Amino acid sequence: MTDVRPKSLDGSANTLLELAGLLQAGRPELTLSGRVTSPTAHEEVASRTKDFAGFAHDQYEDVVALLTALSTKLDVASGNYTKVDAGAQQKLDSFLTNSTYRPA
Repeated sequence: MTDVRPKSLDGSANTLLELAGLLQAGRPELTLSGRVTSPTAHEEVASRTKDFAGFAHDQYEDVVALLTALSTKLDVASGNYTKVDAGAQQKLDSFLTNSTYRPA
């Protein structure tokens, strides 16, 4: 049996979304690596810097997308658990209000 707390899922979803937002705000700037060009730097250094900056930027975008997607999944899961809990609550309420106690 799994103990799920929709409120905890909502909190985790919000935390992931906040983290993605913080990463977005501090995103790496590709234009800064553009300053490392020939003749300011050796051609090989400039090339490797550009390659690394492009790779780092791609990884960064992947992480932001992943955190946002996970946040969405947690939010949907929380909603689904809430719906299931509400359905179970309605069945229990119906049973309790519509049943009659008969002593043995």
